Amino acid sequence: MTINDAKQMTFLMKPYKLTITLLALSILSACQKDYLNVDPIDRYVYYNFPQNESQVEQAVVACYRKVFPIVNSQLWIWGDLLSDNTSFRYNPTDRGGITIEQLDEFIATSDNPNFNGLYQESFEGVQRSNYVLQNLGKVSFVVPETKTIREAEARFFRAWHYFNLVRVYGDMPIVTEVLTEPDPNTATRFPRRPVAEVYSQVIVPDVQFAVEKLPKTTTQKGRLTQGAALMLLAKAYMTQKRFAEALPLLQTTLGLGYTLNANYVDNFDPLKKNGPESIFEVQADPLLGYSFTFMNQFTPWGTGTTIWPGNSNSRGGLNQPTADLNNAYENTDRRKAVVIGSTGTGANTILYLKKYLYWDVANRANPVNFPIYRYADALLMLAECLNEASFPNAQAFTLLNQVRTRAGLPAKTQANTVKALAVDTQADFRLAIEQERRLELAGEAHRWFDLVRTDRAQAVMTAHGTAEKALKATVDRSAYSTIRPIQAIPFREIQQFGYTQNAGW
Repeated sequence: MTINDAKQMTFLMKPYKLTITLLALSILSACQKDYLNVDPIDRYVYYNFPQNESQVEQAVVACYRKVFPIVNSQLWIWGDLLSDNTSFRYNPTDRGGITIEQLDEFIATSDNPNFNGLYQESFEGVQRSNYVLQNLGKVSFVVPETKTIREAEARFFRAWHYFNLVRVYGDMPIVTEVLTEPDPNTATRFPRRPVAEVYSQVIVPDVQFAVEKLPKTTTQKGRLTQGAALMLLAKAYMTQKRFAEALPLLQTTLGLGYTLNANYVDNFDPLKKNGPESIFEVQADPLLGYSFTFMNQFTPWGTGTTIWPGNSNSRGGLNQPTADLNNAYENTDRRKAVVIGSTGTGANTILYLKKYLYWDVANRANPVNFPIYRYADALLMLAECLNEASFPNAQAFTLLNQVRTRAGLPAKTQANTVKALAVDTQADFRLAIEQERRLELAGEAHRWFDLVRTDRAQAVMTAHGTAEKALKATVDRSAYSTIRPIQAIPFREIQQFGYTQNAGW
């Protein structure tokens, strides 16, 4: 492992994954033994770093940095493309991206290479957190509280990675130590554990610690606070249908001083980053070389620089808003123009995701941050929990309509004379929340996970598939026939380590 200079504050480690971690560190392990008894002089290694508070800070910043590539290349696939929110624009002259298209149409096989990405990136993130946690005890801090906060940050990220892993792949190996020696029996040493066990042994205790120890506020933009931990823990509980436990966490979140931005677009405007609605967002800074490149893939192919100054290419048009999403917005919904852009007319109209379309001319890069958690999400989550507790619930309606009012929409109420605004049963309210979350959080990698946790994926995606086949002649005829809530364990894990594949794959 190597460490770069403190100026960039990026902890560079060999690309980790459960499948390659052991081999990557075997050489370093040999250095520690008495074969040569000589430490490397050109870099730090796992047993002599970190040695001080500053180096711990660099190692923790490395945990933050690992979120960046996951947002840039992975979350949009598993959170949006898999859902009815987005699809791809078929390009007959470039079929190089067919494996991603297969994911979108639910015809992928277990050897699809895209299953590797999130798995690898997430376990590298887990490894970075484990590295901080395993070495933190030997370092003294001027202010002991700072040491506790660094531990809370590392534990938050370990939990966040595992939360993504179990939601996408199901049962997971639990790795809470730094792996330093090759082991041919990896699957035996670290067998896949049931999802419930991953929650109880890693995700929940790690985030509970973060809730207790992270500060309520911070002067360092982009740094974790208690609000982010409350959101993660509430999402974990809601995914397990533990609504009663999520409810007080979200009530606490509402008391931390967050508010909705006056305008929906302010959440994505680079000039208004980290605003009052931001609970946790991944920072971009083109001046320092940190900017998201996903707009290169989202921009429709064949449009050159007319939409995206960074230029479209033949593999553009991924994560394109569906006609169904476009039609789901009410006529007066102010969010639609922020989320969805269009080019062309009539049958030649092409939709594209617009909410991240910003350009830094001087640095020729995208300066926009990516929101992981924001206050509107918290309001809708709390409304959902309140509805699960009882119906009708006055506060739940208030929270739902707070989000709708900002969007320029009329309130939904019980016994409303306008049918589209009437929410008369608990089941109606569930659907109202589902719809509002879809429109409010479109393009923020929530939709698929919402559908799965509410057991709605099968019904919604089957209907979506029927609509897509009627609309597009290019849709594979077998598409949407097998909609699995859990994806395949990467094929290389099965081949190299003997992990069992998920049922149905």
